[in-house]
Amino acid sequence: MRMNNRLTALLLHATAVIALTGCHDEENQTAGVGTVTYKVAVIMPSSAECDWNRTISWAKENLEQAQNGFRQITRIETELKNEDDADLQAYIEQVAADETYVAVIGPYSSRNAALAARACAKSRKPLLLPIATSTEFQRTVADQDHIWNLSQSDLTQCEILLTQAAVSEVTGVTLLTSDDDYGQSFSDWFAFQAVELGLNVDNVLTYSNEEELKSSVAQLDDHTQRNRMLLFAPSQVADVLCFDKAYSETDKETFPIVYCSDVAYSKSLEGHVENDYEGISPSADPASGFIQAYRTRFGEDPMAGEAHLFDAISLLGYALTAYGNTDLNDGIGKIIIGRETWNRSWLASDMQAALIQLQAGHNPDLNGVTGDWTFDQKYHSSVLNTTYCHWTLRNGHYKTLEYLSPDGSGRTTSTLQVWETQAQRYQQFDQNQQDFQYGELNDNWAIVIGTSDTWANYRHQADAMAMYQILKRHGYDEDHIILIIADNLAYDPHNLYPGVVKVTPDGENLYTDLHVDYNVADINITDLKEILMDRPSDRLPQTLSSGKNDNLFIFWCGHGSPNYLSWGSYGIVYGWQIRDLLQEMNQAGRYRKILFAMDACYSGTIGKACEGIPGVLFITAANAYEPSKADMKDPEMGVWLSNGFTRAFQDIIDENPSITLRDLYYTLARVTVGSHATVYNITNYGNMYTNTLQEFLK
Repeated sequence: MRMNNRLTALLLHATAVIALTGCHDEENQTAGVGTVTYKVAVIMPSSAECDWNRTISWAKENLEQAQNGFRQITRIETELKNEDDADLQAYIEQVAADETYVAVIGPYSSRNAALAARACAKSRKPLLLPIATSTEFQRTVADQDHIWNLSQSDLTQCEILLTQAAVSEVTGVTLLTSDDDYGQSFSDWFAFQAVELGLNVDNVLTYSNEEELKSSVAQLDDHTQRNRMLLFAPSQVADVLCFDKAYSETDKETFPIVYCSDVAYSKSLEGHVENDYEGISPSADPASGFIQAYRTRFGEDPMAGEAHLFDAISLLGYALTAYGNTDLNDGIGKIIIGRETWNRSWLASDMQAALIQLQAGHNPDLNGVTGDWTFDQKYHSSVLNTTYCHWTLRNGHYKTLEYLSPDGSGRTTSTLQVWETQAQRYQQFDQNQQDFQYGELNDNWAIVIGTSDTWANYRHQADAMAMYQILKRHGYDEDHIILIIADNLAYDPHNLYPGVVKVTPDGENLYTDLHVDYNVADINITDLKEILMDRPSDRLPQTLSSGKNDNLFIFWCGHGSPNYLSWGSYGIVYGWQIRDLLQEMNQAGRYRKILFAMDACYSGTIGKACEGIPGVLFITAANAYEPSKADMKDPEMGVWLSNGFTRAFQDIIDENPSITLRDLYYTLARVTVGSHATVYNITNYGNMYTNTLQEFLK
């Protein structure tokens, strides 16, 4: 039975690696048929081997039964590999390069799935990923047509968990997650989605080892707060056991509800935890009948990923049986884009009818045990809907409460559409706020800073260069702009276009007529204060000679963490240091107004730290709990060229330089994806409806 809505959301998961070798057996003497066998390598964690092995056997058995009476039989021979083995990378590379393997399914973890994706890219070997759910991983590979994600990313899982918090009417939410690829899906999107759902974000905590996890749990024991929800997203089962022991020692009234991500849905936890939990996990569609059939066959419920593994083998079986192995990606694509009405199931008899239809040239609209096989339309890399089981773990045993799926709103869209989501909650400003009496504007100055110094962070320097060029285009002379970057992109060995830096694949060369004043490696925050306070020296010859009637535009782009910013690969600048710098400038009369635009993760913490300083307005790419997002990727060089907030800001300067600050904010809030552009210190700056961006341009 097909679900009616083509629901939304992200990307697929990854679990196993199926490699297929085509070899024709001799005529089967008993059945009187020929066979073609495809060798399959399945990459999985050894802890799940027993369950996954029986699921694989069941799926292969189903495929073979579906071919009863066929003149040629397609068989899949599985080769299992433990993804925790030390030689995993070498194994994946060997499988990817070996032409006898025609596809790869898995691995389970997104980190290992990324290894497989890179290895399979050159040969375009099909990579089917049951539940590799890292949002960043799925986002990175979304344009690769040999990758087939069979589950949405953890962005969807995070939203469904937060939706449970919203309907539970809790007063605030806290995230605790691992500081790795898996946890990044939650730490990147938790605050953004919570705000979209109208929830207050109390805290975002990450840990990288057991001691940090224990310390984080201790921070949760807050006797002043009640009726909070904790979202716990561990990356391994061992973390759940560690959490459970530490949580037992806290005041549980602070967090009467602990919701967990899918990792906490594991047989190995039954009977081994003291506390009660709720959570969700990718599941079979209950309407498919797979769950009941699994219970009948094995006497228990399927665990996370088993239904998706079953579908991965079934999808390969359909494609190989109907179209062979000439271009398996094309064959899989034909299966998932079928739109001829088909209301039958995954059972062998119905699968047989589907195979007959496919071999006759028809395109039935097939689905699997996980539900609808509708993938995103642009690249067909990910399914658009995943079903989740909502479970409880009480008294050491799991119980399924219900089955959930995305709500179909703009917050959960398809593989690439999610990056085009528009924020739906904006700051409100007082249209009648009394403005301050500033002196007559005399001149404009600017300082542009890109604090990253590695090729992987190309976008930060490129955005700084782009801002520099835009300011020059709008009237700034070079002696009125200070540019601080590492200046190591144009001739980096990775650069396919030596001497060229750009923020869009077909954009202008930003390295033309570019004057770099200081290398970020040669100065620090103390030097920056000297530059802004106009105290030149032999080492710092270029300074800003701004005065009390001059406006100053500051643009800062780089990495950030709560309450501090990165400066190069090793330096750190704290929010209080930015505050002290600006306060000293204010006391010395070094500016009339300052517009400080900052594109960095958690940049809102810096804006908060600087509130109260007269005449300074902060516009940040993210609030205090969110990372900001990259926006434009170069497909040839494989690097992000620009950040979304900055690119939108730069477009506004060119398109409408006289825009009011209120409209500037609303435009940025609408087009900045994945984080909430936020304004700080409004009451100490002036009326957002009457002050304009034009004051900072020439």
